[in-house]
Amino acid sequence: MKENILTRRKGGMTAMVIIIFVNLLALAMMIYGGMRLGESPITLTIFVLGVVILCVGWIPFLGLKILRPQEALVLTLFGKYAGTLKGAGFYFVNPFCVAVNPAAGTRLNQSGDVKKDADTPAAAALAGGGNIALNLPVDRRISLKIMTLNNSRQKINDCLGNPVEIGIAVIWRVVDTAKAVFNVDNYKEYLSLQ
Repeated sequence: MKENILTRRKGGMTAMVIIIFVNLLALAMMIYGGMRLGESPITLTIFVLGVVILCVGWIPFLGLKILRPQEALVLTLFGKYAGTLKGAGFYFVNPFCVAVNPAAGTRLNQSGDVKKDADTPAAAALAGGGNIALNLPVDRRISLKIMTLNNSRQKINDCLGNPVEIGIAVIWRVVDTAKAVFNVDNYKEYLSLQ
């Protein structure tokens, strides 16, 4: 799998303004057509068109994506690799593109994925003593920052068969996002098991 970096203009802000304008226009069409509904068939058409646009007007909002510095987003369109967004910005992509990151839910308690319990919404809600269950959406962005993996001491045997205790710290980062997502089932676990 070869990485395909999408280099087109970001266009997120322009797309958002256009989407909001079209939805407001559809709302005005629906109100105008509803007020003058019995006057002519054109007002009925305007009313129905306004309702239809409002019903599907939320779909383009799904194409708005925000990336922070040193993050990437691997996109697929109906199961086929569509490309990778790299670089900070506010992007507009095909609304039916889905971000893919099989390692998004993996927590190795190492550098890039350590989160304090007090930082999570569940911890804030539990501070009152209540029990709740939250199904928070998983962040599908891939960090391009340098991360560390610290394997604890392990006993191995050297070439003469003598037991030796070793420990290792690996400094790593994702370079090719497409290979990290599609060639390995979970790139974080793959690295920790090596």
